[in-house]
Amino acid sequence: MPLLFRSHLLQLIPSFALSTVILTFVLSLDTVYRLISLIIERGVSIGIVLLLLIYQLPQFVSTTLPYATLMATVLLISRLSTEFELTAMHAAGMSTWNISSPVIVFGFLITCISLLISLWITPMGYRAFEEEKIRLLHSQKTRNIQPRVLNYDFSGKVLYVQEKTDDELLRGVFFTDRELSRGSMVTASERGIIEIRKEEQDLVLHLEEGQIHIQEDQEKYRIIDFDKFHYIFRTPVMAADKKAGHVWGKPTASLWNSSRYEERRELLMRLTNPLACFAISLAMISLGIVEPRRGRTAAYLRGLILILLYYMMWMGANELMRTVSQHLLWLPGILTLLYGLYNLFKVNFRLSGLLEGLRYAGSRSFRQSVHG
Repeated sequence: MPLLFRSHLLQLIPSFALSTVILTFVLSLDTVYRLISLIIERGVSIGIVLLLLIYQLPQFVSTTLPYATLMATVLLISRLSTEFELTAMHAAGMSTWNISSPVIVFGFLITCISLLISLWITPMGYRAFEEEKIRLLHSQKTRNIQPRVLNYDFSGKVLYVQEKTDDELLRGVFFTDRELSRGSMVTASERGIIEIRKEEQDLVLHLEEGQIHIQEDQEKYRIIDFDKFHYIFRTPVMAADKKAGHVWGKPTASLWNSSRYEERRELLMRLTNPLACFAISLAMISLGIVEPRRGRTAAYLRGLILILLYYMMWMGANELMRTVSQHLLWLPGILTLLYGLYNLFKVNFRLSGLLEGLRYAGSRSFRQSVHG
């Protein structure tokens, strides 16, 4: 028994690792492309680009772990089915619970790893990524801001300068939103300069002698003259969105006692996403069992349907949690977990339905129900 347990547990690792690497690579392609453009267009060193990519990897890995866990589970269970190993183990008197124990333990271990990544490593990586971006912008400021070239390095903004002096003074500055809408400000200034504040981790655009143009509606147009105007750019960790701002980089400890909706939502996402690894692995045990002569296609199809249904429920809960309850985000994982337990119980005793299962469970002790 211990030998068989170790054998099945070790068989899960290669497929899980390969799936994690492939899925993480696919998810990071867009980021890799944008980072490569830093090397080509701005001459950033390969070392800094690799460092930026490493800082973002935890975000991708935490997303791919549920998919990788599903792939490892379905490959193992379907192989045991098609090669008649499940039949042999059942004939030797092993219950489905005992056969499934390596997958259950594996799912629990991956959930613990995912919690570590989600609660601590990902926020740390995000903060380090934004800090490195500030340092990169500071070192590349001379090269970034070029005269007579539209600059999109500022989040949601476009900057254009007519002339730039050797002492970093900007002349003929034009500054506006990247996507113009009603109420957008269009700023034109005689001169300006960009200051990078390391302690605050933000940038300040100091403008002098200019005008701000605002189109509030079709009949109302305002022009504001100014002698000095200061615009602060903050990193996404510090910037405010419509109400409270991005909280991806905030330490988990600071979110526990927060009453703000965005911070409570971020905390629940960090806690519930890892649960998907354990819930999906448990549900996939029974779904991965196939008829030996029919191949493994049915198991792969069930796995695809399971992951789609799970994330459809998750997206629905994510949309409704503001109006219904924040704890709604736990629902997809709990439902998937209960479904997996029910299916395991039904397969273990070859029961036809829920009512028969309840009657059977009521007539036996818990130990007998687990071990058959």
